[in-house]
Amino acid sequence: MNMPRRARNPRNWLLVLVPPLVVLAGVAAVALFDLDAFLVFALFGLLNTGVTYVLGERQAGEAPARAGWEFHPPFRTLCARAGRAFAAGPLFLLAAFFLADNALTEVAGVLVAVSAFVVGGRILVRLLRDTPAVRLTVEGVEARNRRYQWEKIRGVELNGDRWHPRLDLLIDGRRHPLAIRPANVDASLLFLMDLIGYCWQHPEERHAIGRPEEAQRVHALLLHARLAAGLSGGPTPIAVGAR
Repeated sequence: MNMPRRARNPRNWLLVLVPPLVVLAGVAAVALFDLDAFLVFALFGLLNTGVTYVLGERQAGEAPARAGWEFHPPFRTLCARAGRAFAAGPLFLLAAFFLADNALTEVAGVLVAVSAFVVGGRILVRLLRDTPAVRLTVEGVEARNRRYQWEKIRGVELNGDRWHPRLDLLIDGRRHPLAIRPANVDASLLFLMDLIGYCWQHPEERHAIGRPEEAQRVHALLLHARLAAGLSGGPTPIAVGAR
């Protein structure tokens, strides 16, 4: 179902491994050399800040409008999130056993550490399985590991501002729209709005969802609509049928 997309940089896997290894090295230093445990917190804080700064949690510029039916999270961002989660685990374990002054605080620290490992594990599974952030199927739209049938979708909107855009999927039964943000999907939000809106308003064509040639056709159709409207400024098409 998926269309070819950019090759991943294997060096980004280091963002999964390096943060927890640095924290573990700090923990080992505390245990072996009787160092102040707060040093580990300082090391993790610097590491976390540095990774977040370098990564930025955002892609540089607008993501391209790739033809396809599956749209994945930014690979580097997801690697860094997994690394930070795995680094937080031993950090809270350190706090539980070195800094806690009662059993209740120790248990709380262990529970938070386990939660961090679970979060990191879930992200790692997404990376290994190559789970898309958004997938269009004949039945509906899949996002955040849930499927929403076309009959339940009431519309799709592009909201926010230039610096904080988001794609809102309006769904029956949900109090608030399902928000998709640039940091969570490596795709043009404008193109996703157009694509979802087009499929939503053309149920007679949904049977072709999943075919690569249909993805190319719809992509070209939406791009042509943008050019026909006299708009320029990038490879992303203007909305067709979406409100």
